[in-house]
Amino acid sequence: MTSKIKHVGIMSQNAPRLFKFYECLFDLRRAASESSPTLEAEHGRSFGYPVLASKRVASPFDRTIIASDGNIGVAFNRRRPGYQGGLDHFGIEIDDLDEVAGRIKEKYPAVGLVKRPSNRPFADYSTHDPEGNIFDLMQPGKKAVKGVWLDAERAQERWIKHITMRVMNPAALAQFYIDVYEFEQEEKALEDPNFYLTDGKVTLVLAPWKIQDYYGTEHKGPGLDHIGFKVENVEAFKNDVEILTKADPEWLAPKSPNLESEYNVVLGLLQSCRYGRHQLPAWNGEVSGRHGQKLRGTRRPRTFPLSLSWSGVSTSARSRMATAGAGFRRDHAIKDRRH
Repeated sequence: MTSKIKHVGIMSQNAPRLFKFYECLFDLRRAASESSPTLEAEHGRSFGYPVLASKRVASPFDRTIIASDGNIGVAFNRRRPGYQGGLDHFGIEIDDLDEVAGRIKEKYPAVGLVKRPSNRPFADYSTHDPEGNIFDLMQPGKKAVKGVWLDAERAQERWIKHITMRVMNPAALAQFYIDVYEFEQEEKALEDPNFYLTDGKVTLVLAPWKIQDYYGTEHKGPGLDHIGFKVENVEAFKNDVEILTKADPEWLAPKSPNLESEYNVVLGLLQSCRYGRHQLPAWNGEVSGRHGQKLRGTRRPRTFPLSLSWSGVSTSARSRMATAGAGFRRDHAIKDRRH
């Protein structure tokens, strides 16, 4: 059986603005079906939007936008009242839904499956893992997908390489994804507490969650932590960020918390990822991560983090980086206690 990570969902206070950030820096593109007024009208009708006499679609400005890196469809969802902001869920494409349902029933009976409404562009079913992390399932042919999932895959220089979740029991959860979805476990250093599961292109990283790791900052519970992009050159990317920041410092510049001590704690956690060569926050309105609490003592928007990698990093170098990140967290916690 084949399973592939094909979808990431993000809840945002301002979905069009967040999409623009990713469009500029990572070349995320909307569906080919939106590339001309005629195609846009057909696309709009499929989502229930009226088409005007001008032949343009009457859709809200602040609406969900779906784009793709050529492999993964990213939904920038408009955050409605009652929903938490930040990274929300991911989606897996499978070639045998019945097989997956049978494996869950046999080995993980506490895990459920629920049919999604027919108007969802990707999801056929939603499910969860034993720790309650929610994700979508879709089998080609059983679901009438829409938008970017109809487009042919394309290769591009900047694309989503990994998705990281912080979980209570990484070893047990890794076994679940291996048992049910047949993800393959990548090699790792013995001292590395993370588990790395690949679908052949994208890696799901399961990192341990410990509340003491958040000493000195806003506590964040288990769940989706960050997404990582592979880029052709980190320095070229940094230059793009600088240009974008100067072009539109108010709307498109990455925003980090202005409490440096809190930012350093989050940065230390990010630096423990063996893939990361550069970390930055993405703009995301007034909410962050999985929980979306407002930042104390500041009116600046909270963010969720991104991590960048490139093909020039060796496995040994990544291991050293992970060890250095863990040391950073220990040293930082010790210094904070002294104060």
